[in-house]
Amino acid sequence: MMPYLKLLLLLPFFALYLQLYNYATIRKGTEKQQTCRALGIFSCTIGTLCLISRDYLPVIIGLLLLMFGFRFIAHSLDRLDKKIFIDRYDNSAD
Repeated sequence: MMPYLKLLLLLPFFALYLQLYNYATIRKGTEKQQTCRALGIFSCTIGTLCLISRDYLPVIIGLLLLMFGFRFIAHSLDRLDKKIFIDRYDNSAD
């Protein structure tokens, strides 16, 4: 009975978390980078803390939070000016 109660309590948390994900990813520019970086660090921290538990439900939640955290961090590393390509070949060096 206890795992069902935990799952019932965690479902609203995930609904709120998905709303935060949507809020952070629709931002533009540096605001998006800062918001995604902060939520990514928060998610990775909470996910790691959930992995300490020996019960299967918090471990699964922790893995999901870690995946969301890495995704947030990837969004925060997105370049602002996409007109410059890093891997562009420059022939003027020869």
